[in-house]
Amino acid sequence: MSITPPCEISVKEILPAVRSIIATKLVKEKGLPLYEAAKKMGITPAAVANYMNRKRGNSVRELIEHDKKMMEMITDFVEKVYIGTNEDLSNYYCMLCSEGKKVLKRSGIDVPLCAYESSLMLKQ
Repeated sequence: MSITPPCEISVKEILPAVRSIIATKLVKEKGLPLYEAAKKMGITPAAVANYMNRKRGNSVRELIEHDKKMMEMITDFVEKVYIGTNEDLSNYYCMLCSEGKKVLKRSGIDVPLCAYESSLMLKQ
């Protein structure tokens, strides 16, 4: 039995990898200046630089990058961030995290469900 909350694993491993991919896509694929990408992501320019230089978010990045569904979701999210949609995109991170856990599980890394995922299971 673990007393580590599921979100702790997500915040330390999955979300930094996802942010790393998002930052790279915004700057390299969409051509945004580093400062603008940081503003759109709600993080500092230094954080964007660290993600792009792979100083953050590397532990599971390759697993995520090799998953077609996960990358489609990230690409969709990047497009929404890039065009500046009026949607509240913060919940999209929960969906990305949930899918990231599935990617890890397929690779033999089991991460417990969080409250968001548990509520989805109850609705089904």
